[in-house]
Amino acid sequence: MTEKSKVVHLRSAKAVNSGGKIDPDAVTALLSTALRVFTGATDRPVGIKDASVGLNTIVKAKGNVGIKVNCLARRVVISQPALTGALVGLLAKAEVAPENVVIWERTTDELRQAGYTPNMYKKGVRCYGTDAEGVGYSSELYPIGSMGSLVSNILLGVDLNINLPVLKDHSLAGLAGGMKNNYGAIHNPNKYHGNHCNPYVAEICALPAIREKNRLTIIDCLNVQYHGGPAYNPSFVHHHGGLLVGTDPVAVDTVALSILEKIRAEHKMKPLKREQRYPEWLAVADKEYSLGHNTWDKIELIEKEI
Repeated sequence: MTEKSKVVHLRSAKAVNSGGKIDPDAVTALLSTALRVFTGATDRPVGIKDASVGLNTIVKAKGNVGIKVNCLARRVVISQPALTGALVGLLAKAEVAPENVVIWERTTDELRQAGYTPNMYKKGVRCYGTDAEGVGYSSELYPIGSMGSLVSNILLGVDLNINLPVLKDHSLAGLAGGMKNNYGAIHNPNKYHGNHCNPYVAEICALPAIREKNRLTIIDCLNVQYHGGPAYNPSFVHHHGGLLVGTDPVAVDTVALSILEKIRAEHKMKPLKREQRYPEWLAVADKEYSLGHNTWDKIELIEKEI
């Protein structure tokens, strides 16, 4: 990749209150505006109908669309259902039929506990985990670098995937953002947490089935777990009220890391390097697998508050 990668970081004071409660209307406006800013259409808050043009420009959505959320924490520091719902609304305006959208995770129970309504067979948007009956993982092993995994049949069955994780500290990987969310797409993530997940995060994201399907990353930064993650730890949650949007997964995570470090500093926490948890896999993803840009001279960051 030679051109600069654009990443949009938008915040709204209305999106989340001091108790972590989400305002769905403010979140919809935040997502709509972020997508329009990313495509260069406008920087003003816009309605969901207008923003669908921006989304269609980014993903050129046709066929089946997956939305990979992160519900590991079950509550608060999850991919918020209000945000996912706003994205589904945009896809509908972009002429993606609800029946062609699947919201997915590792397990259906994780989705349910996070506030999603599982649905495999009724009309409307599908929502279920890879563990659902008849789904499962590929019969083929996908090898790359030092690893090999089976991949979720949900991901293999969609034409494109939108990665919709939440920004969290991770006790081993340092950062849990967009790229780490792909651990939820393989059958054996427990095998790849050694050496602070390096180079495994990069290798997993370089798997062709994952690399080719993921077209857009939207990181939920509404409530950020800035320490003690990846599980929910109420003592270390920051109500940031933000979103990150980009098509370069490495650049988006590089910006996410800077946000996480700033929040940690505000709360008198040590930098991740001093805790020996710095995500070195970001540089590997850039230099060894050409997945995106990890250096600031190659990133165009647009930050706004609405």
